[in-house]
Amino acid sequence: MRQFPKKKQIRDLLWAAAVTGLLFITALLGIYRCPLDFVLGIPCPMCGITRALASVLKGDFAGAFYYHPLWPVFLVAVGVYFLSISGIIELSRKTIDVVGCLLGILLIICYIIRHIKGSSVVGIHFETSLVNRLYRAISGL
Repeated sequence: MRQFPKKKQIRDLLWAAAVTGLLFITALLGIYRCPLDFVLGIPCPMCGITRALASVLKGDFAGAFYYHPLWPVFLVAVGVYFLSISGIIELSRKTIDVVGCLLGILLIICYIIRHIKGSSVVGIHFETSLVNRLYRAISGL
């Protein structure tokens, strides 16, 4: 007999669905900007995922791979996460930790390769950052 999800599972699932939904809505509207990029002018290893997902939703798979080559891995990870917190599949904490670390390492390797290849998606532009604008305003430059 199948057990009903616990309150914590339902809460976690609702939060994950809300965050994922917000991510997709902002991707469709094109209004999302990476917080790290906005504040420091330095893109994060996940930069491009939102634009990649927006491209996938439009059927532009070449564009999706341009924005972030690991978007399929991200989708699978999100899917497995939803299945896990909803109780459909059981994953040990150790499995989740190991897979999370491997995904993090994969993202960092991809990030470094994108910088070496000179991808415009992960270009550093400190001059447009909030920190630089605040510095200029304070210093009177």
